[in-house]
Amino acid sequence: MPVRCCSAQNLPPDSRGDEQLKILFLQDVRPTARAGDVKEVKNGFARNYLIPQGLAVQATEHELRRAAKLRQQADNRRLEEASEWQEVADALKEEKVRIEVRTGPTGRLYGSVTNTMIAAQLAIMTGRDIDRKGIQIPAPIRAVGDYKIPARLVEGVNATLRVEVVADDTSIELNKQFEEVSALIVEEDQNILDPSFEDVLAAAEANIDAEASGESEESEASDSSDDDDTESDSEAPEDSEESAAEETAEKSE
Repeated sequence: MPVRCCSAQNLPPDSRGDEQLKILFLQDVRPTARAGDVKEVKNGFARNYLIPQGLAVQATEHELRRAAKLRQQADNRRLEEASEWQEVADALKEEKVRIEVRTGPTGRLYGSVTNTMIAAQLAIMTGRDIDRKGIQIPAPIRAVGDYKIPARLVEGVNATLRVEVVADDTSIELNKQFEEVSALIVEEDQNILDPSFEDVLAAAEANIDAEASGESEESEASDSSDDDDTESDSEAPEDSEESAAEETAEKSE
């Protein structure tokens, strides 16, 4: 649960300075110190956060006598914690961390998988808080698939996570609709570019009929021209005979 610190204006004047204050850490405060450590920190950090939250106390002589005991207790807690986390790491070897994301039709992500997303899913799987900073993604994950991601669960306990990135339900439905529309477009294009045998046969028959019709019209036109020439030839001798008779009658007169 996030901790709310006191407002600066409500603190004593000496708590707002940059002076150093020697304190004894009562609990682990990563990455600053471990329980039992004695360190100097900024006065404001100690008085505004560490001491009010019970994480540290001012390192007086009385408190310093507790240091060795605190360190031993902290070491025991860390060993116990490490043992528990090792069991978690062993269990994760047999499981995949499934991350559902929005994707396009080609499987590309709208963005990338982050260590925050992986840590959140791990927390659901293990029931424990996971430090996202311990999850180091070697290269950006921008496509669906299986990935191996190194992680430091706690100090001294590492694991290789098997991360499975898959499309979420919304993406699956949208991509399915896209594929159906694409298939219809491709089918229509194929019908235009690749006519069926029946289409080719019908086109050929239509071409043959057109050629036959053209030849018939040419034949009729040729026959009509021949008849006109014959009539002209038959009328020409009659005209010649009439002209010859007229010339003979004139000479007789």
